[in-house]
Amino acid sequence: MKNKRAPIRTNNNFFTKNRKASHIGTIVSFAIFITFLFFLYAILQPSLTSERNKQYILDYVKMNLMENVTGNFTTMTINISEQIPKPCVKIQSVVADIPNPEDLIFKNNEEETLFYSLSGGGFRVEVGEGFSGILKIYYSDDLNSSLGETSTDCTPITQVEPDFIKSYNKIFESRIQELNESYYDNYEGLKIEIGVPEGTEFSFYVYDSERNLLISAEYEIPPETESIYSEEIPVQYIDEGGNIKFGFLIIKVW
Repeated sequence: MKNKRAPIRTNNNFFTKNRKASHIGTIVSFAIFITFLFFLYAILQPSLTSERNKQYILDYVKMNLMENVTGNFTTMTINISEQIPKPCVKIQSVVADIPNPEDLIFKNNEEETLFYSLSGGGFRVEVGEGFSGILKIYYSDDLNSSLGETSTDCTPITQVEPDFIKSYNKIFESRIQELNESYYDNYEGLKIEIGVPEGTEFSFYVYDSERNLLISAEYEIPPETESIYSEEIPVQYIDEGGNIKFGFLIIKVW
C-alpha cells in the first residue's frame, strides 16, 4: 500500500503580513526621500535666491551704466563739388541746422580734422587749397571741438545744403572717463545713482580692441570668498576727436 503524500499547506497569513510590511516600507522610504528633498531645498534655497538676486543686480547695473555713458551724436555731410581755390571755405546756409555751433568737429574725406571759426552767423573752415568733395560735420556736447584759428581769405559758398543728417545714441569715451572719476570721487553716491543695493559692490573695466586696459574702476578687490557675477560687453564708442573706436566693457558685482 502506497504512502499518501500529505497535502502542502500555505501560510496565507505569512504572505499577507509580508505584503503589508513591504507597503509600509515603501511608504516610509518615500517619506524619508521627500523629507530629504525638503531638507536639501531648505539648505540650497537661500543660495539660489542670492544667485538670482545678484544676476538681477548685474543686469540692472549694466543697463544704468550704459545709459550713463551714452549721449547724442549727430553727423552731417556737405558735398562741395567745385574746387576751392583758397585755403578756406565760408559756409553760410547750414547754420540753422546746428544747435550749438561751438561744439562741432569738421573733417574731410580722409577723416582729417579741420579747424573752423565762426563768422557772421556762418563758418570758416580750413579745408586747404584745391579742396573738393565731402565735408563732414560731427556734433555732440561730448566732443572736443575743432574750433580754432582759420584764414580770413575764404571762398564763400552760399548755395549748399546738407546731403545727410542723422542722429544716433552713442557711447562716448569722455563719458566713460567722467564715470571713472565719479567712481573714485564718490563711490557710495555713484552706487545709489546706478541702483546698486546696500551690501553689494561693483567694478568696471574698459579695454580697447586689442585687449589693452584703458580704465580700471576697482574700488576694492573682490574677496575670494564671494561669488562674483560679471559680464563682458562689446562696445562701439566715440572718442573726443569724433573717431569711432571698438572695445570691451566688463562689469562685476559681488
